Amino acid sequence: MTERTEPREPVSNYVEALRRGVPFRDEQGALHYPTVRSRPQPGFTLDPVHRFLLTGSLVVSIGYTLWMVARIPSMPEQVPMHFSADGSVNRYGSPWEMLILACLSLAVIVGCVVLTRYPRIYNYGIGKVTEENIQAHYKNAVQMMVWLAFSLAVLHFTMLGSIAGDWPASPAIWFGMALMFGSAAFFILRMLKI
Repeated sequence: MTERTEPREPVSNYVEALRRGVPFRDEQGALHYPTVRSRPQPGFTLDPVHRFLLTGSLVVSIGYTLWMVARIPSMPEQVPMHFSADGSVNRYGSPWEMLILACLSLAVIVGCVVLTRYPRIYNYGIGKVTEENIQAHYKNAVQMMVWLAFSLAVLHFTMLGSIAGDWPASPAIWFGMALMFGSAAFFILRMLKI
């Protein structure tokens, strides 16, 4: 599929910018990006800490899932499948059911990792995306996805280990949830200041 080769010059009419997928320059001269197609490519790289978190989240999640799948035949016929808020078991099931949870959780983690490559498609609806702040928005959003992937990897690790009986579900599950919601709140508040 080839991309359209229309001129990418900004226009001064917002409706025309939407129709053509190009930037819009307002009366004050500020450049806005009303569509995904009108946004520039990201011009930054992740720092080593965020690259490590992203790569580590993916590698550990895949590795731990494969290790758990290899352990399923040696598990008892019934394993804990659901836990209440205090960590007590309120449903048992076949260890093969763990595959469904593991695959869904792993798919979400892989999806977050893949999405870090495409910050142009994110929704930045809270604030205006302009020429001056577009790269800052990209970097903030990608860092948020890295922390989301890391938080989900912690939850993935905790859930599968709890089902296998390696450790209790609580308080580790609460740590993972706090990490996920706390990091999301931090990056959303930071986006409001950009």
